[in-house]
Formats: sequence, structure tokens, C-alpha cells
Amino acid sequence: MSNVLIISRFNEDISWLDEFKDLNKIIYNKGDKIKNSHHNIIDISNVGRESHTWIYHIVKNYNNLDEVSIFLQGRIDDLGCMAFKNPKQYLKKINKYGFVASRFGMLGPFHWDWNVGIEKNPKYKKAWENNEIKKSDIGFREFSKKLFPEIPYFVATSYGGCFAVKKESIRKYDIDFFKNLLHILEKHKNPIEGHYLERLWCYMFTKNEPFFEAILDVIFTKIERSKLKNIVK
Repeated sequence: MSNVLIISRFNEDISWLDEFKDLNKIIYNKGDKIKNSHHNIIDISNVGRESHTWIYHIVKNYNNLDEVSIFLQGRIDDLGCMAFKNPKQYLKKINKYGFVASRFGMLGPFHWDWNVGIEKNPKYKKAWENNEIKKSDIGFREFSKKLFPEIPYFVATSYGGCFAVKKESIRKYDIDFFKNLLHILEKHKNPIEGHYLERLWCYMFTKNEPFFEAILDVIFTKIERSKLKNIVK
């Protein structure tokens, strides 16, 4: 089985990839030029967040996709449970749904905010107030319904934009589906649609198959965080 590790890099240090010499790698570089690298580097425009990178790769390789594509950001050691520290772990679990994330979550009726709560998140608050994030005319729920008219209110999700997916799961959609998304994402450095898609990858490629596993993961995450808070206290 062929597989590939696809990295969306801005200016992160990607030396951590050297540990995984037996994995094929493509680094899509959106930042400063990478000098003297033995990796396969492809320089592309800094638009659309990592969502643009994943869609760009799919469109460019639609007829020649690897059996498994592992999509990771240039830095994953700050993502906690949202990314496996060892990319090979994605390959161990890929057969269950044809899609795997390190930890599933759940979208419910209170998660379909117009801007997915970006304006309330301390990480993005300044960028939001300075209009550095391009706002949407239709909001998260309507955007999702346009892509997937049947999408329910309760949806298994994943976070961090890090996941692996099988070729056949990608090809459930024709290339025009991805080209339309690429057109949306390439218009701005930080479009809100990039944040929308981060929450929709799981549904896109599984149509909610991990639903019950996601419920268990949510419970496990809450217990994990509760224990961490008690330790901090």
C-alpha cells in the first residue's frame, strides 16, 4: 500500500520529519524558502490555511492519489490530543472508516454558530477584530448544508486539521467538488471557510460513521481535562 505524509508548512521547523525516513513526504511550503532540504518541497501561495493545502493536493493529484494520505501541519507538538505524535499511528487505524483522526469530537445544535465561535477564541480574537480573518456571507450551518444537504445537527468531527484518509474516501466526490472548494479558499490568507472545513473533514469522508466513537471520545476528553484541572489546582 502506498501512502504519503503531506505537510502544510508556513515557517515551522520541520526537522522532526527526519525521524520518519520510511514515509514518503510532500511539504507544501507557504512561508520562507526552505534551503538545502532533502524533502520534496512544493512552494505555494499562503492562502486558505491548511484546508487550502489539503484541497490543493487533492485537486493536483486527483487521478494519482496515494492509497492513504496523512495530512499534518508543520508543527504538531502543540496540538495535544488533536494529532498523533507519530504519523504511523494513523496507518494503524485507517481501515475502520477510511478516515482517522487522533481524537474525535462532536458538533451539536450549539456548535453551528455563524463564525464557529472564532470571535470568542482568544487565539483568533485579535485577528478577528482587525479583519485579518475573512468573514462569510452565509455562516457555518448554511455553508455545510450547501456541501452536504443531508447533514444532521449532531455530527462527528475532528479538530486541528490533522487526519488521514484513504483514496477511495476522497474519490467519493468528483474533482469539481474539490475545485469549487479550492476556489473559495484561495481568495484570502485566512478565510473563515478554512475554519469551517477543519470541522467538516470527518463528515466529508465518513458521513458520520464514527458517531458513537465520537461520543465516547468527547466523554474521555472531558474526563482527561477534568483530571488536568485538578492537577493544576
